Amino acid sequence: MFFFLSCLLFVMKSSELRIVFTNLQQPEGRLYVAVFDQKADFLQPDRARFQQIVPVRNTGPLEVVIPGVPDGAYAISCFHDVNGNGVLDKNWLGVPTEPYCFSNNARPRFRAPRWEEAKFSFIAGKTIPRLRLEKW
Repeated sequence: MFFFLSCLLFVMKSSELRIVFTNLQQPEGRLYVAVFDQKADFLQPDRARFQQIVPVRNTGPLEVVIPGVPDGAYAISCFHDVNGNGVLDKNWLGVPTEPYCFSNNARPRFRAPRWEEAKFSFIAGKTIPRLRLEKW
């Protein structure tokens, strides 16, 4: 009985994480979204707690809904795979050539953001991150 109630409580506390992406410049390709819940996993796509790949069909704001997200601390990384090759393209210096963003719109210039810069508190029904995609 206790296990059942614990599971029910977890399900009740989980909700949809809605993320609004802006500044989409090209109506093609896919948006790769990764949501992390651990500092040690941040920016390691294969270790993201939640992932979504969403087709981009217009240049207006795009809302991505990730179901089953409990309240807590998270960080988001995202890139717009314009050419559809499944990777974030970079130039010979390693600088991204496709649009990307992080939660809190963290944009350090010459390095990847730290967990602390991208971390935000998610509260179901109250937190809707708005992230602006940009090229470097």
